[in-house]
Amino acid sequence: MSEHTYHDRLDIRSEVATGDVIGLFKRSLSFLWPQRRLVGARVGLMVVIYALGLIVPWLLKIVVDHGVMQQPIQVGAEGLLFPRFMMPFLDFVAGMDPLTVTLYTLLFLGTMFLFVGYSGNTLLEANLAEGADVATRSENKISAGSSAAHGLVGLLDLCIAIRLSQRITDHVRRMTFWRLSRQSIPTLNLQRTGDALFRVLHDAPSIAGICHALTLSPLAMIISVGANLWVLAAVYGGVAPSLVWIGLSAVFLTLVATSPLAQWARRISQASRASGSATTNEIEEGLKNVAAVQSLGSTDRQRKQFAEASRESFRQSLLLVWVVYVVEWIAENVHLVFATAGFWVIFSGIVRGDLTLGDGPVVLRMYSLLYETSMQFGRIWIDQQDNAAAARRVFFAMDHDVEQEDRQHERSPTNRIEGDFSIRFERVGFLYADGRRALEDVSFEAQVGETIAIVGPSGAGKTTLAYMIPKFLQPTEGRVLLNDVDLATLDIKNVRANVAYVFQEHQLLTDTVATNLRVAKPDATLTEMRQACQLVGALEFVEEMPEGFESKIGRGGGTLSVGQKQRLSIARGLLSDAPILILDEPTAALDPANESLLLDTLTTSRARLNIVIAHRIRTIEQADRIVFLDQGRIVETGSPIELLAQKGSYFQRFVEVAET
Repeated sequence: MSEHTYHDRLDIRSEVATGDVIGLFKRSLSFLWPQRRLVGARVGLMVVIYALGLIVPWLLKIVVDHGVMQQPIQVGAEGLLFPRFMMPFLDFVAGMDPLTVTLYTLLFLGTMFLFVGYSGNTLLEANLAEGADVATRSENKISAGSSAAHGLVGLLDLCIAIRLSQRITDHVRRMTFWRLSRQSIPTLNLQRTGDALFRVLHDAPSIAGICHALTLSPLAMIISVGANLWVLAAVYGGVAPSLVWIGLSAVFLTLVATSPLAQWARRISQASRASGSATTNEIEEGLKNVAAVQSLGSTDRQRKQFAEASRESFRQSLLLVWVVYVVEWIAENVHLVFATAGFWVIFSGIVRGDLTLGDGPVVLRMYSLLYETSMQFGRIWIDQQDNAAAARRVFFAMDHDVEQEDRQHERSPTNRIEGDFSIRFERVGFLYADGRRALEDVSFEAQVGETIAIVGPSGAGKTTLAYMIPKFLQPTEGRVLLNDVDLATLDIKNVRANVAYVFQEHQLLTDTVATNLRVAKPDATLTEMRQACQLVGALEFVEEMPEGFESKIGRGGGTLSVGQKQRLSIARGLLSDAPILILDEPTAALDPANESLLLDTLTTSRARLNIVIAHRIRTIEQADRIVFLDQGRIVETGSPIELLAQKGSYFQRFVEVAET
């Protein structure tokens, strides 16, 4: 897999060594602890299922030997090969005629089937129809569940198993989404939306699969094998032990034969998931930018890009299926060899007279359980390579460049800034990860009640500077201080509760106007929303909409004009009542009347610090002070009147160019 193939700019080192896989498994298992009650319930039901399942084959032996073959049963079952737990029933039917023995045995067997079915040799699953690709298979993993029993107990066990899978997956999904939403602005700008969707929706369920496969499944296997070996050894003495060695040899050979395929399976699974997420991304990007694509006549090119991504996804899915079937072919051939040896031991014992005809179904069932369990145990490692690839992608998303919050303040009330305050930049510099220099030696101070205009040519570092205040970015050199306290030492939640940032690109939800406004203040009243909209000239067009503040707007505000989206975004910023308001090009799409209304709102509020990134002269002229940036440095500061009076100043030349 290459970066070129799947256009991933973040997760480009996807190789996983065996030691890394073990670490992934350990981390995945940590999600079991919050669900320990469900795990405990499943363990208890497993014990019940396999304990009851031990009885079933012995009932079949009674039907064959003492019903069909009419061998008599004496009190104490002297001379008969039965385990101790069957003695109470044998004493109950002792002395009865063969037909009556058969009737009572079948009633007992029917009761067992009602509760557990043919326990241990059956599998009750929740899986729905699925394809071979990881996306459709992940839908089954969300509600994955199986039980070794049918009947009422099996149904209860299955429901608990499904609930356990759902809760683990829900936990992983919520954590992954939360971590993705806490990534830094530079990372979010690089993150592909389709890839993020794939990790949350289709990769996350694999962690529940790991939890089942590495804890409950092996435990069930151990219970099953241990119980059956105990019964075989207790009842059949020297005959059954050879079956044990045959089963253990099958486990060993299966592990040896399939282990070399583990790394290959991981690599193919990773490529399949990456190509699938690339296809999802092509869909998201294509629909998101459909207007631009249509306007530029690039529909055919976009269709070709999607077709190539889709073909690659199918190719990788086919390779993954091929690897899985290679593993299954090896395991089945191991089964063929050792099953033949096992059957020889069983039937030769019957021919010699060491075993009765009724012992056939008993030993066959127990051997079948032993072999199938052994084969499953031998395949656990290889089968979990696909889940390991998915878990790696999930944990990468969780860990990559996530903003860290101060846990001490996680449940504490938000600290609002009150009274006089200031923001001070001290020799601040910023270097992006790719080596680009955005800011260098920036120093200035802004006080509450001021309106500061950040001015300069494109690429001068204006937005980077503004991003420092809400901690979207943190300086690589120098400090940003709030009331003489370094922002780096303050909790992100508390900092951002005091800052309202209105982005140049309007970010609106596909929901009602009221919902969009309440992003800033969830408990905002209709009166408060009306006031905020009135301050920026948005109230009139909102009330003209069919349902007013409850009217729905299109995707990203698509049903509104650019100016309406801008006014609604600014109204949302004002509604937050944050003491620091940052506006990136707030008047770019406003007509003169609405621009004047906004500027009056900003300049008349003395309880707030307004920081405005602007190019329009009228907006800049209303500021108390200008900070002029050029190539990441502050080249001059002062009031608009002071800077215009300086002949040859940067701002004077800026105005001259703007007016031409």
